[in-house]
Amino acid sequence: MLTVATFALLMGRPSFTNASKPRFGDPLLALQFARDVQDIDWILGDAPSPDREVMRVKQYADFGFIASYAGLFLALGTLASRKGGWRRAAGIAAAICGLAAGVFDIIENRAILNLLDVPLRAATPAMIAAIRGPSTAKWVLAGVTVVLLSVSLIKTSKTS
Repeated sequence: MLTVATFALLMGRPSFTNASKPRFGDPLLALQFARDVQDIDWILGDAPSPDREVMRVKQYADFGFIASYAGLFLALGTLASRKGGWRRAAGIAAAICGLAAGVFDIIENRAILNLLDVPLRAATPAMIAAIRGPSTAKWVLAGVTVVLLSVSLIKTSKTS
């Protein structure tokens, strides 16, 4: 419930202005995969901007979301690991991958917060890569976690 509540909080107010024109539909997701300064301009505009302040609020709220989903992954991984056999290994791996996704998400959030204070002319490719790299790792690890949990928690019929 906490994960759903924090996700709803992230989707709520404050909202991005109409000036934000990300390639993806959601500015939060678009910033995670920004490729260059032009993408940053389309999503946030130059500093200072209202969209940068909205992004700052969303990033701080995201820390709560990270704690909740990492805890959920850890709890579900622990539950799966109690089943024994290959499910034990899958549950442990899911818990580890879920926690690692949370760590990469924290690294990504810190890089985004660093970018928010920088005018466009001072944004470097390294700053953008510092967001995109951990974001990619986070999404891959979260996907692996979901797959591991799915295969370890789905009930299978025993064949004779």
